[in-house]
Parts: sequence; structure tokens; C-alpha cells
Amino acid sequence: MKKILGVFAHPDDETFGPGATLAKYAAAGATVDILMATRGEGGENNLTEKTDEPLGKIRERELRNADKILGIHQIDFLDFIDGELRQNIYFDIAKKIIAKIKIFKPDVIITFEPGGVSGHLDHIAMSFITTYAYLQTDIPKKLYYNCISDTVRNQRGHEYYIYFPDGYSDKEITTRIDISGSWETKIRAMQEHKTQIKDVTRIAKYMEQMPKVDNFILKYHHLSKIKLPETDLFNGL
Repeated sequence: MKKILGVFAHPDDETFGPGATLAKYAAAGATVDILMATRGEGGENNLTEKTDEPLGKIRERELRNADKILGIHQIDFLDFIDGELRQNIYFDIAKKIIAKIKIFKPDVIITFEPGGVSGHLDHIAMSFITTYAYLQTDIPKKLYYNCISDTVRNQRGHEYYIYFPDGYSDKEITTRIDISGSWETKIRAMQEHKTQIKDVTRIAKYMEQMPKVDNFILKYHHLSKIKLPETDLFNGL
């Protein structure tokens, strides 16, 4: 049984990002685990009803509901604080990721590309930290960066963060996963992130017009031979 480990910063990152890919592989029998660095305590709360429940607890529940739909096997929280991942705690985060790698023994790891996909500084930190963690062991065979194409980037606009990084060209994207069969699963999972409903609505609207493909860059691998481009994360394994 093949294993995938997704490493992300905030609840909803795995759904809004490669959620359809994760759902596709889970449905095909792969074991998919998620490492979540924070509980999204510093994010917005789009819920209209008032509550005294801490936002982190609400977002954790939303994540678990969404990931049940995606077919995620297990979610582990690293217990860091939203907005603080770019502080000088890199090696603390890395140690926890490495510990999970040694226990779970994934074949493939997925995280953000170096621009964080959206430019979020926590995403950028997790990209670099996860890359470091991958390079510290020879257990996972492949490290993928989830990314968006330059076409999708231009369609999406530049308003999300202070700087929305460039997308990637066809030559840079090594791996394209057909998600047409798991697209509706992704949308249902996104809708569980009710505190982020503004993002859900905005992202779903522009993604509906895009090709049903998730894009990745194979950054590193421990394989003797690999043929690129590819259409399967387990190519060569």
C-alpha cells in the first residue's frame, strides 16, 4: 500500500490546494496522512452566528470534517501558532516533521512550492522546512511542490496577499494529475470550511473555469530512473 504525506500550514490548505489529488489517491487505496502546523487561530472567521468557541477549535473541526470527505487516513497537528511559522522556530517544526516521516514512512511528500502558492508567509516557511525535513532522511522517495500554472495565476488575480507569486510554466511543471473524477469531492470538502466561506466561494468560482488538473513540481527524488513529465505521483515506485 502506497503512502502520501501532505504537509501544510493551516486548516483548509490541503483542501483548497491539492485536495482533489489527495481524494483521488485515497479512493484508489493509498494511505494519505496530513501534517498541519497550526489550527488557523489567526485567520478570519466568516461565520455569521456569534460564538465564544476559540477559532482554532472550530477550524480543527472543519478540517476533520473536510478530510473525512477527502478520505484522509490521519491528521496530526504540530501545535504551532498561526502567523508565527516564519519566526525562528524552523528546526522545532522540522524535528516534528522528521519524526512523522520516520513513523509513517511515506512514499511521497507534498507541500507548497517556494512561493507558498498564494504568497502567504506561513506557506513559504512550510515549503522550506518540509524540504529540509525531506532531505534529512531517505525514507520518502519523492518530494512534490503543489503549484499553479501561470495561466491559472493570471486568471486568479493579485488581490489575495500583498504579493501573489508568479505561476509556473508548462516546462517547469513536471506532474499533472487528472482530478476530473474527484473534483466534486474537493468542492464538498471545501464547503466544510465554513469559517473561510468567502475564500471557498471565491476559489470555487475561478477554479470552475479552469482545467480539472492539479499541478506539481517533482523537486527531489531517490529513484534511479524517472521519466518526466508524469501523470502519477507514484510513477517510478
